[in-house]
Amino acid sequence: MHPSGPFFSLDEAEYNKALTTFPELNIDTDVNYFERSATGFIDVGHDSYFDNSTILKQFERLFKLIQFKKDFKDHEIKIIVDNARTHTARPYSLQDFGKAIGTRCPIDKIEYL
Repeated sequence: MHPSGPFFSLDEAEYNKALTTFPELNIDTDVNYFERSATGFIDVGHDSYFDNSTILKQFERLFKLIQFKKDFKDHEIKIIVDNARTHTARPYSLQDFGKAIGTRCPIDKIEYL
């Protein structure tokens, strides 16, 4: 497992509640998920890969799970997506960016699409 992940997971009780509402969360897919999370991985060397459809399904899983996370109740959730290909992705950390206008930013421009 990557040292920084999974970024989000439910505890066992939260996951069991999620399964009551969304039993499809327990169905095997082409993507392997870390236990009770939306953090996915594939087995390299097989025909699996992360295409747009797979990524959208991963977000659907996240949105199904996140509503059962007690620690997130009554919080505003913001999700940052880096959809760059692996070979063009930059080694930025979320901590490199300030949340408010005029705060730190390691790059000249952020383009929102």
